[in-house]
Order: sequence, then C-alpha cells, then structure tokens
Amino acid sequence: MANEGKYWSQDIETKWHPKEGFFDGSSESIAKGLKQASDSKAQAIDRLNFYINRAGSHLSGEDKARLKEAKNILETLYGSSKSSCCG
Repeated sequence: MANEGKYWSQDIETKWHPKEGFFDGSSESIAKGLKQASDSKAQAIDRLNFYINRAGSHLSGEDKARLKEAKNILETLYGSSKSSCCG
C-alpha cells in the first residue's frame, strides 16, 4: 500500500504553526498561548484537540493529563458557557 505508515494528519495544512515545543510547556502556558493565538474558545480547543489527535499513541499518560488540564484552564480563561444569571 502506498500510504503505509502515513497518517491522515500529515496531509493537513494549517494556518497556525506553533513554535517548536509549544505543547511541551506547562498546562498554563499552553492554555494562555492558545487563547492569545485563537479567535475564539472553540478555535483554541480545536487546535488543542488537533494536536492531541495528531500525537495519538505517542503521548504519555503524563502528557495527556497535562493537555487535559490545559483544556480545563481554557474553559476558565474563556469563562463558562453556562448561564450564570440566576444563581
């Protein structure tokens, strides 16, 4: 098979190219960097999810936990999408 050993994500061209090692930083630095580089919460989360999906099984348990925490921090940075009007 011609595409053997090739992943679909290798063919994806993105407009955003984080600096080398961006996703190796702390959860806080990843979340803050994604918020700064993104137009919306959805875009920031999509970028993080794309990285997680692209890395796939190459992520350690520790890395997965750190990136999950970055998602939680993004939620906080952007504020909850739930209404808090009548609490």
